[in-house]
Amino acid sequence: MTSMKAKFLLCAVSLSLSVSLGAQEVASLRSPATPTGGYAELFGGYESGGFHSGYDAASLWKVGAKAEGTHRGRHVTWNGRFGFEHFSGENMLTSMFIHPGYYPIDVLEFTPGNKTRQTYSFGGSMLAGLGERWLLGGKMSYEAINYAKRKDIRHTTYGMDFSIEPTVGVKLSDGKAILSMSYIFRKTAETIDAEQVGTATDESYYAFLDKGMRYGAYQVWDGDGIHLDEAGVGLLPVKEYSHGFSIVILSRPVSNHAELLFKQGIVGEKGYTWFRFPGYAIRDRLSGSHNAPAFTGSWELEYRLDSDRLEESVLDKVTDGGVTTPVVYAFNGVSDRAHHQMKGTYGMHFRSGAVRLLQAEVSYAKWLEASYLFYPYRDALDINFGLAGIKAGFEAWRFLIDADVWAGWGGKTEKGLGEVLGDAPVQPYRLQGDWDRKMEYLTATRCGVSMGLTYRFQSVRGLRITADGSWQHGFNLTVLPGSERFTAGLRLGYEFSQKQ
Repeated sequence: MTSMKAKFLLCAVSLSLSVSLGAQEVASLRSPATPTGGYAELFGGYESGGFHSGYDAASLWKVGAKAEGTHRGRHVTWNGRFGFEHFSGENMLTSMFIHPGYYPIDVLEFTPGNKTRQTYSFGGSMLAGLGERWLLGGKMSYEAINYAKRKDIRHTTYGMDFSIEPTVGVKLSDGKAILSMSYIFRKTAETIDAEQVGTATDESYYAFLDKGMRYGAYQVWDGDGIHLDEAGVGLLPVKEYSHGFSIVILSRPVSNHAELLFKQGIVGEKGYTWFRFPGYAIRDRLSGSHNAPAFTGSWELEYRLDSDRLEESVLDKVTDGGVTTPVVYAFNGVSDRAHHQMKGTYGMHFRSGAVRLLQAEVSYAKWLEASYLFYPYRDALDINFGLAGIKAGFEAWRFLIDADVWAGWGGKTEKGLGEVLGDAPVQPYRLQGDWDRKMEYLTATRCGVSMGLTYRFQSVRGLRITADGSWQHGFNLTVLPGSERFTAGLRLGYEFSQKQ
């Protein structure tokens, strides 16, 4: 069950725009410190409370299964994983996207209803030793998602996320450090298929196409300004392609992982390219460890930058000989955004005693966004948010106890519509109510706690059951429907080790 702190971080950055550095480096597969064996788990969870974003469910439940394993052979080490999750949320509305905020556009609808989502994922990595020094390998991941709402405006959204990273590495002269380089290719896609069923007229249901900062087009759902049901396409497809590379140095006491990605996204198909959004992403993670008499200390510093720019096409339909084809004449910039995040973590892993882990974490995020949909109007946003937390792990008999306490503070500066240069009789339309709710959720002062209790069975070695829960509270709220959010989860897992 994802902790509320982790969930907030995802919301605060409107989801990461690129590949996460959290994935295991391929080069580390040949390290003796990498554990072998695997883990399989069944899980379920429930979540409820009014302190949530506009696109989240008032209450939800989910169930699923996942498994991961690592095998080390004489010359080759491989890792594999797969997972499935079913999600059901109540009283959901606004965004039709699977990952709201990931792309620079959004499509909102306003009829509350239940939504379901199924997520299928699998992936793996492999690394082979070539001689005494050289390493060759790579990793791949694939995720497919179906997301549906069965109440007008009903929609089915199909999502896909695929990435592949071929890797070459070399052991440095001391034999203990590894330098590796990877080429990264990633494709993400979401396609919204919306429809209306029943006797209601078209004017009964409206939708909003967000082109940045909740400025955009508000029309009947099948209007030509929304692009959900346009002649020649019939749905809203969004795709993003990323190319880049990473350089990893694994050594003791300090390791580093640097990554650079260039991205190009488009909205539309069959010649109907309504938007494009180029961008880039930078990652750098520095980590290390040291030994003390009673514990092993570990630390990590991470910096992330994601940036993109939304451009809208000047498109016309040209008919020649009875055949109509779309023609794109130019692209106009309508919005851009950049997100910076810095995080520092230090943990002490104790070798004996009831206290097994003490860890502190601090992070700072800065979100910059600008909208210039209609000249000469311009709006700019600057969000700052800081987070601090402490985590502790305890062991008593066959029980493991995890506890996490954290607090966050935020603020924003919005310059509003700038000086009008000349005649501007039409101002850009903004969905102000939803924007106010989004801003309050992202910047509200909050605190939270989470706990997990794990029991390790004696009769079956490796079998364990975990119950966890969390509570989050927001302060000084005026727009959100509540100030509390609760989660509860249950997991049954089995851990197995490779026989040497």
